[in-house]
Amino acid sequence: MSHVVADHAADHTSDHPADHASDHASDHASEAAELEAQAAAGGPEANGLLIEAANQWWLAGDEVRCQRLLATVIGQGGEAGCFARAELLGMLLTGGDRAGAEAELAALAGDPALTEGPCQLVGELLSDHGALTAALEWYDRVLGFWTDERHAAATTESGRRTVDRMLVQQRQRVRKRLGLSPD
Repeated sequence: MSHVVADHAADHTSDHPADHASDHASDHASEAAELEAQAAAGGPEANGLLIEAANQWWLAGDEVRCQRLLATVIGQGGEAGCFARAELLGMLLTGGDRAGAEAELAALAGDPALTEGPCQLVGELLSDHGALTAALEWYDRVLGFWTDERHAAATTESGRRTVDRMLVQQRQRVRKRLGLSPD
């Protein structure tokens, strides 16, 4: 998978919080602490709350705490673990850690709990970071979860799910940017 991040745009500007001083860091830290407290109460939303708390710690500039929370969710496995790994991938890409990003992509690709949601998120992240070939591969993974009927509905004007149509459109934009014909 070495080509996965190889087509990452070398001149991509960083969105890392440390590169953009934020007057709102304490707001993000407060929000993160509140989300962690809610997650500690347990329940079916706990992992999602931890992922959101990790994002808030990232925005507050605390990468260590962010990565610790994501590692906690990843360690629990399942679909939430895949979403957490996808979020970590985005942070690694933003921070310029190509080796770390490659490792997370490989781990995700081999995870038996991988579903279409994390695949779509990975496709979007890779596309946003200029890794178009890899983005197309992950969008294709999403389509692998779909039935023929769902795919047909997503490609028609009267498609039943807007989210599905949006994915097909995102995939087509990536294909166009790569110079590939529509399919």
